[in-house]
Amino acid sequence: MSRQFLGSHTSFTRQESRFLIIPAPFDVTASYGTGARFGPARIIEASQQLELFDEELLCEPWKAAIHTQEPLDLPVVVEKAQEVISSAVRMCLEEEKLPILLGGDHSVSIGAIRAAHNHYGQIDILQLDAHADLRDEYQGTCYSHACVMRRIWGLGNVIQAGIRSLSSREWEFLKDQGRTPVFAKDILAETDNALEKICRCLSGRPLYITVDVDCMDPSVMPATGTPEPGGLQWQHILRLLGSVIHQADVIGLDVVELAPVPGLHYPEYTVARLIYKIIGYIAYARGLLDAQGPAHVSSA
Repeated sequence: MSRQFLGSHTSFTRQESRFLIIPAPFDVTASYGTGARFGPARIIEASQQLELFDEELLCEPWKAAIHTQEPLDLPVVVEKAQEVISSAVRMCLEEEKLPILLGGDHSVSIGAIRAAHNHYGQIDILQLDAHADLRDEYQGTCYSHACVMRRIWGLGNVIQAGIRSLSSREWEFLKDQGRTPVFAKDILAETDNALEKICRCLSGRPLYITVDVDCMDPSVMPATGTPEPGGLQWQHILRLLGSVIHQADVIGLDVVELAPVPGLHYPEYTVARLIYKIIGYIAYARGLLDAQGPAHVSSA
């Protein structure tokens, strides 16, 4: 089995690539279900079963040039792991490639977002998640997956979407900051108001997207450490991401918290397809594809 995302269908070298897949197998901060460290390998394996033709764009997004690097060798000390991740993402950005970090628990996003901030300055950060992840400390560490957005809060304009679980202290923090998430219930109502709010929050700065797969409903994504009922369906996520990517300059993303379940294959296939859809949307927005059909990337 190839270790490249999409397998033998992509033969781009790192130098040739525009999109760089960076596996980050790390789940030291997992607090409920474990196994997210196996997520990157399973996503890459599942990606080799994807149909390469995109039914919205009517083209093959892999032609935008994707390369997968070797998995990061991450130490168990969270702070040290963040340094390794940050260095890998920084190198990718310096090479003028778009990093796609595969987690791993959500803590891996801290190093990646710090690298993006160091490279670009203040950025927009779109978080798709079931949880606010704004605790100052959780289970004895301030680097827990439950603290990730608190750790990067000052690095840019944070836009939270799909949220349906947060503590009273997290709610107080948000009120003090004058911010309100776009809750999952508002997106599920399928009105334009939720998407309009998300798009209005974009400042025009470079955009980093962090996708915790538990933003999806457990019926769509059961293989995650902290599932929450009442989540987003596939089409909700595509419409949201398509609308945002149409308006913003995406400079990096991560997809985290897939914890594979033995014998259950569709969760990792779903995540692999989501990553491929996002690559297609970004490549289309950048004019890298000869897309023939109406993309799902209209403004909200």
